[in-house]
Amino acid sequence: MLQSIAAKAGAAAVVLVCTYALVAGSWRERFGAFIYLTGYLIVLGFGVTSPVSMLFADMLCIPAFFIVNWKSRHPWPRWALGAQTVSVAVEILALLIPSVNRWTFLMLELVAGWVVLLAILMGTIAARIPRKPEKPAT
Repeated sequence: MLQSIAAKAGAAAVVLVCTYALVAGSWRERFGAFIYLTGYLIVLGFGVTSPVSMLFADMLCIPAFFIVNWKSRHPWPRWALGAQTVSVAVEILALLIPSVNRWTFLMLELVAGWVVLLAILMGTIAARIPRKPEKPAT
């Protein structure tokens, strides 16, 4: 599965961002990164990018991002949940209509995956920014 340089670079990005979130993030970022990394490893374990294996992994991520999004003031879980929902919709479409172009399917999956990864990264960076207490007005 990781035969091309682009696939290896993408896998490195997933591992680096998820490791950074696991080390430096709050519980939201850690939970989201753990679930996303688990889903990514499930897809790699199947060895093929079939819509069924990807649907299984993405259906694992949707409830997790929904839990993180529940009563959260942070915007990144909404972006991750939205991208995962788009990803699941594309996979269901590919299962229902087998004549969908494979390259179109993979491109939409790639974009949705990068949006989720970027959302986790931005959430982790925002969690690392120290909060300065506001000075009272005098």
